[in-house]
Amino acid sequence: MELSTPLYWEHVEIGRVLETDTIKIDVTDIRSFAKIFDPQPYHLDREAGEASLFRGLCASGWHISALTMKLVSAELIKENISLVGSKKVPWLEWYRPVFDGDSICAKATIKEKSHDEKERDVGLIGFDIDVHNQDDKKVMSLSAYLMVQRETYGSD
Repeated sequence: MELSTPLYWEHVEIGRVLETDTIKIDVTDIRSFAKIFDPQPYHLDREAGEASLFRGLCASGWHISALTMKLVSAELIKENISLVGSKKVPWLEWYRPVFDGDSICAKATIKEKSHDEKERDVGLIGFDIDVHNQDDKKVMSLSAYLMVQRETYGSD
């Protein structure tokens, strides 16, 4: 298998849109995540979920956020974009719950690029990311800044 050339920060275009694969949400994963990271009754117990304002056992918003990062990272890897890591998430909003059996996918639009002269090896790429369920209803949106390796590392 031939490796394609890495896509460095300098060559990533503002306005580019990345559409991720879809991932199905499973009750076992909802409960496993919630037990460790967000043990609210409506994430752990079906009856408690049905009695809540969500009207059903639903995934933690943090679970959906983590799955979104997984989906976006996988797309960046497919595109051979030289992702180094995340820098910040200045804004995130959840719109509707995600239930057992739902599927989610994300659309990540590159809105800006910047770099700090103190961090010569990476540049920032700002994304607006929208997450939709299988009915094309928005479940979450966020603004995220990811660090991407610079091609000119060490040459300025």
